[in-house]
Amino acid sequence: MIGLWLNKRMLRSILSVAVGSIIAVFLFLFAFTQGGFLSWFLFYTYVPLVLYHYLLFLYPFQSIKTERIINDQRLFAGDTLYLTVRLKRRWAVPFFLMTIYERSDQTSSIISTNKAELLTWFTREKSFPLAAEHMQRGTYHLNTIILELGDPFGLFRRTVLLKKATVVYVYPRVRQLSMAELEMPRQGGYASSQETDSANFSGVRAYRPNDRPSWLDWKSAARTNALVTKQFEPEHERKASVVLVSQRQEDDERFETAISYTASLVKSLLGHGFTVRLTYRAGEVPLVLQSNTSQSLNAAYAALAKLTKDQALEIEDVRMSGKRRYLGYAVTTDARLAEAIGTFASSNKQQQVMYYISDKTDESGLNRFKSSWFRFRIIEVNEGR
Repeated sequence: MIGLWLNKRMLRSILSVAVGSIIAVFLFLFAFTQGGFLSWFLFYTYVPLVLYHYLLFLYPFQSIKTERIINDQRLFAGDTLYLTVRLKRRWAVPFFLMTIYERSDQTSSIISTNKAELLTWFTREKSFPLAAEHMQRGTYHLNTIILELGDPFGLFRRTVLLKKATVVYVYPRVRQLSMAELEMPRQGGYASSQETDSANFSGVRAYRPNDRPSWLDWKSAARTNALVTKQFEPEHERKASVVLVSQRQEDDERFETAISYTASLVKSLLGHGFTVRLTYRAGEVPLVLQSNTSQSLNAAYAALAKLTKDQALEIEDVRMSGKRRYLGYAVTTDARLAEAIGTFASSNKQQQVMYYISDKTDESGLNRFKSSWFRFRIIEVNEGR
């Protein structure tokens, strides 16, 4: 698209130079045949303008060194992208009526910055501040800086594309979720339900009346003729699983709300010391994110920034396993997931929480799956952003 647009601009530049040259020839012939101060004055006044046209047409703009500086380390949906374009040229010839701006050459995730204008440029180096407001979540490939120049009278325009590749990630809008929104079970209950499966066997000890029957070591009891109990050394690492499930033909607002809520959920769990296993894309290995590390947050944000509806995990792609004990979370726009998660939670005695992104507040269809092991929350569109 930009290439076709540039070809049209180049054709206009060639025609402008040709027309300017023809006008200069006619002015010379007119002054040569008619003579007089006025005719020669018009000719000599117009000649520098034609020479400037040739300068703009023949100047090696590709020799200009470009640098693009992104002023913000992290950009979230709705933020303004501030960047600075720095140009350095070899020959400090005068340029007039200069305009510079950026435009993504993608068919999707289009970005267009405001224009920076300059009346004259005489120095070798110049910096131009640019901005793009209300950025949407996504990945933006900035490959081209568009430079437009003209003469002082506005008769000639030259458009040049300066290549400089930069990738900009705009992360989903996030917020800190409260403990109530996380549906966090009491620490004691969580530890007791997970302890035996996530602990390391460290030996045996004498049986105590409050020990669980499943902890008894019958082989040792038969050998020693006394009841003994397995002793465990519990792991202190807290683990949570976060799954994002959507539909291919999903509404854009619901999909964006689901992604934003997933990012908020991951951020909140990492902040509470959990190691998070994020499953978000069909055919991809889940991300394992360590708690309280900026690298983990950046990895989760970048993965969710690049996610499209065609790549999202659907209910048919969900595979649940009871082998590993995780505090389970699911963010979904598909209400059918409640039945699968509710059945899994009850049969495996694992705490599961589902956040259903909906534009309706009717939860009667989900109440029949609710249990002591499975809870759900209905998040209205834009509430999770």
